[in-house]
Amino acid sequence: MTIGSVWKSWALPLAACMLLGLAACGGGSSNSDTGLVRLVNTTLHHASLDLTVNSTAVVQGTAKDTVSNYAGVGAGSPTLQVNDSGTATALTTIAPTISGSLHYGIIVYESNGVVRAAVIGEDNTAPAAGSAQMRVLDVAPEAGALDVYVTDPAGALTSPSFTIPAQASAFTSGLLTFSAGTFRIRVTGQGNVNDLRLDIPSVTLTSQQTVTVLLSASVGGVLLDGGVLVQQGTYTASRNTNARVRLATGVLNAASVGAVAGGSTVVSAPVTSPAVGAYVVVPANSALTVNVNGVVSPVTGTLTAGSDATLLVTGAPATPTSTLLADDNHLPTSNTVYKMRLVNGLSGAAATQTLTADFAVIASGVAPNTASGYGTGQGSTAARLDVQPLGMTTSSLTLFNNAVYSVFVFGDPSVPLGTQNNPNVPTQILRRDR
Repeated sequence: MTIGSVWKSWALPLAACMLLGLAACGGGSSNSDTGLVRLVNTTLHHASLDLTVNSTAVVQGTAKDTVSNYAGVGAGSPTLQVNDSGTATALTTIAPTISGSLHYGIIVYESNGVVRAAVIGEDNTAPAAGSAQMRVLDVAPEAGALDVYVTDPAGALTSPSFTIPAQASAFTSGLLTFSAGTFRIRVTGQGNVNDLRLDIPSVTLTSQQTVTVLLSASVGGVLLDGGVLVQQGTYTASRNTNARVRLATGVLNAASVGAVAGGSTVVSAPVTSPAVGAYVVVPANSALTVNVNGVVSPVTGTLTAGSDATLLVTGAPATPTSTLLADDNHLPTSNTVYKMRLVNGLSGAAATQTLTADFAVIASGVAPNTASGYGTGQGSTAARLDVQPLGMTTSSLTLFNNAVYSVFVFGDPSVPLGTQNNPNVPTQILRRDR
């Protein structure tokens, strides 16, 4: 099959495909007083879920990455509650409109650590023989604007099949029609084919089939997990098997430092310390090694699938310390603030450090070779950052809201600030991570 064999058309008006219980056309159960609902568990941290309707359990024990059987629910606007299996505490509650004789998928997901649910109708009219139709349900608003490419398995990324706008909540596209066959689905940051967020290498569409491609947030907030839900049929999860990692080096004496994942993928070619590199996508099962002035050593710790991480290397060149730090690059829950943390990469007799932004504490008591949690602040075109007791002040910075920042401090704190021609004088590097 070639890309030219794929043909597209809007199969239904977009309004007929929106979330929250708007039913599409087609048949269903024979009971006009009862709708049929099923649960899809796409969460990261909830191994098994129950669905209750007006406090009565109708679906029990839906494991992560699976879909339940359908359960009958009275038509109207019943209260649907999702719990961890065997508990009565609500993780999320919704009250969609349910029409009798129709089918609905309740998609349970996590966004910025909060469990939520979206509802899709599953009674779209079947396409013509020899064709299939697809839509995308994006429940990862923190991932930002996206392009979705549906191509031959070996096809190039030339023109996106779906364009997903930046949004504050779940979004569902309209239906597009494709020739029946086997396709590859790749998701990138919008307008950047090199920013690959998810790759589902093989999805087979059969004649007259309707499928929904689900996009959900990963651990790190940038990469995506996925899945394919067949209308009134199966669900196949596609968890991301990659991670993003970058090198941050503060090794003393302007050492040359590089890093490799899995023996072949270069996280960073050798750079002169201090430096902070860009994120690189690598297989999550990759073993990490660092190269300091030509001497290779392994890194303790493993990458988590879907995560973002910083490989921090500090200390003297002959005895470097490598630390794998977890990064949380989910955008702030409010677009009126930024997120920021402090990474203490100081060497020698380093002490804990405190970071303030415009005199408000962002992080305190941050030990060497660790990163703080994330604090928040207000964007400014004349921001001031202070790191104490290091005594480092940086002024007139532009910090944007709805962004994620890391402040790195490197060097030997015993060397006075401002010392000339000493490679170990403490320095600060500000990075915008999202």
